[in-house]
Amino acid sequence: MCSFNEDQPFDPAHHGFRSLECLREEWLAPKAEIEFRAPRNLEIVTYVWKGALTLEDPGGRKIVLDMGECHRATARNGTLHRARNGSRIETARIFQGFMTPDPSLLQTPGEKQRFSLAERRGILRLLFSRDGRNSSLRLRQDAGIYSSILDPGHHLVHELAPGRGAWLHLVNGRIQLVDQTLQAGDGASFVEEPAVSLTAQEPSEILLFDLV
Repeated sequence: MCSFNEDQPFDPAHHGFRSLECLREEWLAPKAEIEFRAPRNLEIVTYVWKGALTLEDPGGRKIVLDMGECHRATARNGTLHRARNGSRIETARIFQGFMTPDPSLLQTPGEKQRFSLAERRGILRLLFSRDGRNSSLRLRQDAGIYSSILDPGHHLVHELAPGRGAWLHLVNGRIQLVDQTLQAGDGASFVEEPAVSLTAQEPSEILLFDLV
């Protein structure tokens, strides 16, 4: 099982949850840089929670992501990808998910999009999907990745189709599941469950992966 701990490097010898191989959180000091060499073909999804990030693909093309922006790209086996915090004064906080691409789905160019706090408040806003519905970024995988900003006491339910599972990651705050409390940085898997049901106990933000 791939560790979902940001302190451990991505290890291709371990497998994550369903098509989600790994979810990493990174705090990048000003001007800090990270590198990643894909051990095989992967879909990389990036969400900038704080600060700004410059992504560099194997061809040297650079893409700047600001706070609230998301990016999707396909990393080919063996290619080197870099990410850098270009700020001299501000720390950047980012989340990156590594997913197994479905070879039956055509590769599309990398793309980015900003999702405001307002359009994610109180609802599950779709950020990434296989078909790009609801103005989401298109994935090469049958998955839906959602974000939500929750006020204290707000309750959310996300129904899961038969055969699907979910990974829930708490970005910030504290939430209550049926029998469990999650703090910032915690995650929970849902297998053979009809739905994901949660209530925010304080101002919170979540990422939810709906997976085959």
